[in-house]
Amino acid sequence: MTEKLTVSVIKKRRKTMAKTNEAAERYKTINRTSNAANIAYLILHLLYLVLFIIAKLDIMIYVTSAVIAVYLLFFLLIKYKKYYLYALMVGNEFFAFIILSSLMLGFSTGFHLFLIAFCVVSFFTTYFSKKKEVRGSYVWVFLSLLIYISLFILSELINPYYAIEKWLEMTLFIIHLIIAFAIISSFLAIFIKYASSLENRIMVDSRTDELTQIANRYGLSDYFEQEKNKNGKVLAMFDIDDFKGINDTYGHIAGDYVLKRIAEIVKATIEDAFICRYGGEEFIIVLDDNKTNSFYERLEAFRKSVSKETIEFEDMKINLTVTIGAVKYVDGMSLQKWTDLADEKLYEGKNSGKNKTVI
Repeated sequence: MTEKLTVSVIKKRRKTMAKTNEAAERYKTINRTSNAANIAYLILHLLYLVLFIIAKLDIMIYVTSAVIAVYLLFFLLIKYKKYYLYALMVGNEFFAFIILSSLMLGFSTGFHLFLIAFCVVSFFTTYFSKKKEVRGSYVWVFLSLLIYISLFILSELINPYYAIEKWLEMTLFIIHLIIAFAIISSFLAIFIKYASSLENRIMVDSRTDELTQIANRYGLSDYFEQEKNKNGKVLAMFDIDDFKGINDTYGHIAGDYVLKRIAEIVKATIEDAFICRYGGEEFIIVLDDNKTNSFYERLEAFRKSVSKETIEFEDMKINLTVTIGAVKYVDGMSLQKWTDLADEKLYEGKNSGKNKTVI
C-alpha cells in the first residue's frame, strides 16, 4: 500500500516540493534584503547624527537619535519574519523623516530624492509579497509624488527652520543622490538575480520528465543543439516490450512505477550517457562509441539487466524486456533524421522477436 501511495501521489508531491523550494528561496531573498537594508538605513541615520551634531542642530539630533533606536527594534521584526510590517513601518518612517528634514533643513538638501528611490522599493516589496497586489505600489507612488510636489511648493513659499551652512547642504544633497541611485540599482540587481534563478529553475523543469526525473524530448533538443562534437555519438531508442499489457494487467500506477524503475536501471548500467524519456514507454540514450567498451556491449548490458530484473510492485512481480534500435551519427544529420533512423531499427527488432539490440 505504501508503494502505491508513493507512486500515485508523486506528481502532487513534486509540485508541492517545487512550491516549497520557491517559497524558501523567496523568503531567503526577503530576509537577506531586509537585513541588509536595515543595516544600511541604520548606518545612514548614524551618519546623519554625526553631521547634525557637528552642525549643532538640536531638534534633528533628538529626532535622529529616536529613529536610530527604532531601527534597532526593526531587527526584531525581521527576526520574527514580519516582513510586510517592517516594509510598511520603514516606508512611513522615511515619509515622516523626509518631510520633517526638508522643512527643517530645506528642499535643496535632497531628502526628497528618497521618494523616487522608494517607488522602486515599493514594487520590489509587492513582487515578493504573497498577494502581489500592485495597487498598493501605485498608492505608494501617488503619495510619494504628492509629498514631492508639496515639499517643492513649500520650499518656494517658506524658509527652512534652520539656515544651514553651504557645506552641509551640499554634503547632504550628494549623500542623498548617491544613496538614491544605490537603492534603485541594488534593488533592481536583487530582483534580476532572483528572477534569473527562477527562470533557470523553470527552464530545467520544462526539460525534465516529471515522472522519471530524466530529460524529456525538449531536453534532447537542447542537448543536440549544445553538443558541439556529435561524431562518434550513437543514438539508441528503446521501448518496453508489450507495455500496454503491463498497464492492462497491473494498472497504470504500476505502469508508472515500471517507467520510473527503467529510468533508474538505465542510469545505473550506462554511465556518462545522455538519457531521456522520449514519450510514453519510449526512451533515448545518446552515448559514445569507444574501442574499449563499444556502444553495442553497453546497450546489451542494459538490455540483459532489464530482462533479469524482477520489478516488485505491491504484492505483484513484474518481468519485462526492452528492444533497442541504435544508429551512429553521420555528419550533417538532423535530430529528426537521427531519431527516425533509430526508430526504424527499433521496429526492426520489434518485428523480429523483440528483446534484442539492432544496430
